[in-house]
Amino acid sequence: MGDDGTDVLAAESPEDDTPDWLRHAAVGVPVQPGRLPDGRPCLTIGNVLGYAAFNHLQGDNPEHDCGDCGVVSCADVLNQFGVRLTEAVAFLHALSRHELHVVPGRPDQSGWTLPAEQAAILTDYGVPAHPEEAQPVERLALAVQLGHGVIAMVNAGVLWSDPRGLGHGQANHAITITGIARDRYDGALLGFYINDSGTGESGRYVSAHLLTTAFEHEGGFCVVTDCALGTSPARPGAAPEPSAF
Repeated sequence: MGDDGTDVLAAESPEDDTPDWLRHAAVGVPVQPGRLPDGRPCLTIGNVLGYAAFNHLQGDNPEHDCGDCGVVSCADVLNQFGVRLTEAVAFLHALSRHELHVVPGRPDQSGWTLPAEQAAILTDYGVPAHPEEAQPVERLALAVQLGHGVIAMVNAGVLWSDPRGLGHGQANHAITITGIARDRYDGALLGFYINDSGTGESGRYVSAHLLTTAFEHEGGFCVVTDCALGTSPARPGAAPEPSAF
């Protein structure tokens, strides 16, 4: 790992125990030894602890709209890129640009955004992004591993094991992916670390199996930034340079 905590390439000497797959992997974020909630060892890839501060319980906006998980996720990603932004400011911006949806008199059903609108919000603030669909969870993992900002649309009921959030079984909630866990020895994808504004949880570990059910089986909708962290400083009105992804 480099002095700035972002370079996680090969070992410093032939004597270390860096796994062979990691020596040849494309990685643009911190890597460190970790353990899963059940105690199994793993490698944690991503700035999970650092990004935990960018998440909070959604609904902290002037209209008190409770469905603005996508806006909170956008603010989360923008803060990862150095654009200091609150949910309230991002909400008002999206409202003025018709990038979120309002049900008059129903704040409990208002504030939601589609993936294309989330990509537009990120782009408005100088971090170009694009929506995708029908993506596998490994696609999310690779994007995070390379340093891209990632928002995933999931079914909240599946993610929270709560029938009240199932809706009609569709993707109905946005979360940010802040890190991944891989097997130390063969690099197999074990799970993800997420910021979830629906519960206020930051850095929660979710198994690859659970996210496959909540995300991939519900359409695989996501938003991925065109640039990777560290490729160019982000600032409103000035797009970072795209990376090869």
